[in-house]
Amino acid sequence: MLLKDRLQQRATIAALNQANIDNRSIAIFTETHPKTVFRWVCRIEEGKPLTDAKRSGRPRHFSESARLMTIAVYCQHSPPLPGVHQWSLRDAQAYFKEHPETLGSPISHATIQRILLEHALRPHRQKYYLQITDPDFFPKMEHVIGLYSNPPRNLYCFDECTCIQALKRLTPTLPPDPNQPALEDFDYRRNGTTDLLAFLNPATGKVYGQCTENHNRHTLCEVFSTHVGMHSPDAVIHYVMDNLGAHYHNDFCRTVAELSKVPYTPLKTGIERRQWLQSPDKRIVVHFVPFHASWLNMVEIWFGILKRKCLKHDQFFSVEQLREAIMAFIETWNEFYAHPFNWSYTGAGLHEKAVRRFSRLLSIETDQMDAKFLTGQLLLMSNLAEKYLNFVPQADWLHFIQVATDKAAYIRNIVQTDTRPRGRIKTRQAYNRFIETVIKRKEPLAEAA
Repeated sequence: MLLKDRLQQRATIAALNQANIDNRSIAIFTETHPKTVFRWVCRIEEGKPLTDAKRSGRPRHFSESARLMTIAVYCQHSPPLPGVHQWSLRDAQAYFKEHPETLGSPISHATIQRILLEHALRPHRQKYYLQITDPDFFPKMEHVIGLYSNPPRNLYCFDECTCIQALKRLTPTLPPDPNQPALEDFDYRRNGTTDLLAFLNPATGKVYGQCTENHNRHTLCEVFSTHVGMHSPDAVIHYVMDNLGAHYHNDFCRTVAELSKVPYTPLKTGIERRQWLQSPDKRIVVHFVPFHASWLNMVEIWFGILKRKCLKHDQFFSVEQLREAIMAFIETWNEFYAHPFNWSYTGAGLHEKAVRRFSRLLSIETDQMDAKFLTGQLLLMSNLAEKYLNFVPQADWLHFIQVATDKAAYIRNIVQTDTRPRGRIKTRQAYNRFIETVIKRKEPLAEAA
């Protein structure tokens, strides 16, 4: 048990004892032995602290400076081994053995692990995160969430689940034994792939899907036309989609126009085509989620259910068998599992998180930040300053302004070294707007925040 957990347990014992709860009941509640409860009750009554008493025995072999050096060497970005980005405990043990001057003596891999676990900062551990990159993320998110909160009559969430593999294990799976899980061999054979184009109705939870060989614009137009044809000719239909190129291609726009019986003149830019698809003056209206935010599309939730219930533990000898299994699951889902999908996320806390993360990226001056990413972040911060400043705590915003001011040279260097002909202009314009709306903001911050 970690030290913080032990202290929490002892604090709980003290609180229950102050409430006149008997020791046996405290032991049951805290999952400890009654003698342990009695010992800590006596120590609390004697006025002693909840921390462990100093123990007798051999003192620590490594000093605090040596322990910090161990952490620094192990957690550095590039270990002193060619081509190795991150090494193991045994790699570190071998390095310290070959360089005894670093710590003064060799160290075992178990000791290295104990030293790493004693500290809250663990840069040797990593996990994925999703940074907001769309400058117009928040108005787009509000639009989609508003659509979920007050859905129109015919609302569908559409997306493609691509490259679903027909996998067959090379070794038969062993059924579970008593107290043992089923055993599945890791090796498999790929028997082809298929794409699934699916439409989820959040009001009922029912799904319409087709398995296809690809998900290009021609396939999309064909499947989309089939789904629209399942409704009456005068029904107004709304679709939530992500920003895949095929979703706003001229061919798709032309298909939507034909199904809506409205004229369409080919448009040059993707922005113009998305605006046309989102216009409410036709019977088919497409609502786009922000860039890099497919998680706002509720059909992604259903794709996760499909993978867990149908694809994860089954075996498929051919693409045809895989497609049959997917379509069978869709029928089973619609008959037995379908239920309304209620969206409850409001985006609370996301504004301040975007500001804090960009502040941190600026403060570390990472060389991974390119001009395109910087442009999006500068525009995002400018939009926050103009429309959403009341969603960001004042302390976080003031800290961000200070960091951006201190790192002005770092930002300008990225702007000046941008090699993209058109991108360079956009980056400079974004930086100038950032200076005016964020750094030189004239409105009192207290009133805005």
